[in-house]
Order: sequence, then C-alpha cells, then structure tokens
Amino acid sequence: MDVLRYLRDRARLVEREIHRWVPEFEPVVLARAAGHLIGAGGKRLRPCLVITACEAVGGKTEDALETAAAIELLHTFTLIHDDIMDRDKFRRNVKTVHEVWGEPMAIIAGDALFARVFEAVAENARRLSLGKSRVIELFDTLSKASFEICRGQAMDMVFEEMDEVTEGEYMDMVAKKTGALTEASAKVGALLGGGTPRQVKALGAYGLLIGTAFQIQDDVLGVTGDRKKFGKPIGSDIREGKRTLVVLRALSSASKKDKRDILRALGRRNASEREIETAIHALGRTGAIDYVLQKARRLVAEAKAQLAPLSESNAKSMLLALADFVVEREF
Repeated sequence: MDVLRYLRDRARLVEREIHRWVPEFEPVVLARAAGHLIGAGGKRLRPCLVITACEAVGGKTEDALETAAAIELLHTFTLIHDDIMDRDKFRRNVKTVHEVWGEPMAIIAGDALFARVFEAVAENARRLSLGKSRVIELFDTLSKASFEICRGQAMDMVFEEMDEVTEGEYMDMVAKKTGALTEASAKVGALLGGGTPRQVKALGAYGLLIGTAFQIQDDVLGVTGDRKKFGKPIGSDIREGKRTLVVLRALSSASKKDKRDILRALGRRNASEREIETAIHALGRTGAIDYVLQKARRLVAEAKAQLAPLSESNAKSMLLALADFVVEREF
C-alpha cells in the first residue's frame, strides 16, 4: 500500500478546508503570518489520521473534514510557538514565521490559528447534528490535548537545563508534546465516525503510541537525516541542547572520548559544523541510534495491536500502514 500517495490524496481532500479557515483577512500581515507554514506544505499526517480513524469505524470522509483541518491548525500553532522558543530559523525548508515577521506577530499568528481550531470543530459538530455527549467529548479531547502539549513543551525546555534526564522522563515528555495530538487526532476521528467507546479508546491508544514513535524517529532524523528532506538543519537539536532519547542513551554508554565530543557541542548554538559532525559520529558509535530505532519499532508494533477492536477494512489497513510509515520515513 502506497502510504505517500494515500497521504497526498487525503491531503488534497482536506487542503481546501484548511485554507478556508485561514483566508485573507485584515490585517493582511496577520493573515500571511498565520498561513505561512500552512502554505509551506507538510505531511498532513494528523488530519489524515482524523479522516482515516473516522472511516475505520464506519464514518465517511466528509464527516470529519472541518475537524481534520482544525487538527492541522492546532499543530501549526504549536510549531510557530515552538520555533520561537527554540529560536529555529527554518521549518519545512522555509524561514520560520518569527524570522519573517518578528516574534510578536508570530505569537499572535499562532494564537489566531488556535482560536480557529474550536470554531472549525464547532461547525463540524453542528453540521453533523452530533448529540450533546459526543460534542462534549469532542471538545474535551481537544482541550486536554492542548494542555498536554503545553506541559510537554515546558518539560522539553526544562530538560535543557538539567544535568540528568532519565529515559522515563523523556518518554513522558514526548507522550505529551507529540503523542497527545496524534492521540486526539485518532480519537476525534472515531468520535465523528460514530465509533463505540471501545473503538474510540483503542484508536486513541493507537494515536498516542504512533505519535511517540514519530517523535523518536524525528530525533534520529535530526542527526542522520537529509536536510532537504527533513526541512530543518541537521544537528539543530544538538545545538539547542535537546535531551533527545538518542543523546540520553549515548551519554549513558559512551566512552570518555565520545562523551566529551557530544558534550562539547551539546547546547552550544555557536558550535562549528565540524563539532556538530564530530558529535553526530560519536552518537553513532555508542549504538544509541540503533537502540532508539528499535524502541520506535516496538511502539509501532504495540500501536498496531491496539487496532484489534476494528473490523477489517481499507481504512484499518491504512492505519496499520501509517504506523509502519512513522518509523520508515526519511522526512
């Protein structure tokens, strides 16, 4: 099954809906800042999850379009604010919003997208005439996910200042920062498709696990990927002092020399390209990259097992394929 083609086809379905919620408006500078990263593209994995989860429980694609768009707006909001906090200059191979329009406008642009999220979901619920209990669960899911994302981002920032971070602490942070939104994506899709409580719970668990695996794979690509495919400078996490699972594992098992090479570059924004390359080579020698990849694959296997309550269908087959894609992708 061609996952990339599937993602492209589903992205086309939801793209018009995404742009409907970020039209040209006054002031134009705010509209352009809010739409900047959306216009730069992206995998649209999360809205795809919404639609596919909806179909997997018997719903129709069109039942979930507004909420699929809302999830991408929520994701983009987090990216804009993350880039400000991390002082990143590029995202999706374009300049970040704050690099083009400045931090104050970037903050407002992110806030504007966040406001649109709940308006879009409300329109979706109204169009489907959802029952009160299902509407409450829909908004409760998105509200809790938004809060968890904030907690995860704060933990990520705190970790940069800590001398020691455990693997368990890292996994908890990733489950919040990245897993919470993929969990919500699958769960709201199931809610909109009329899924049973058991199906909704199963799809939420699936989403949480593949989201966590997705971030772990991102950590690996951050030191082994291709800049053009990945969309961000390779080694930027090292410069920012990110305590990724790759770094944590490497520091716990590295030789004195490798540990010295890693720590020389870690958290130094003015580290030279050679120092970054030396640190990356040291990470590879420790076996940390292979360890992390295996952990991501185990999470994916667990995620796929969560889909047992779903009847066999093309949508279920695609959810299984999407899980594999998360750890096989190169971007």
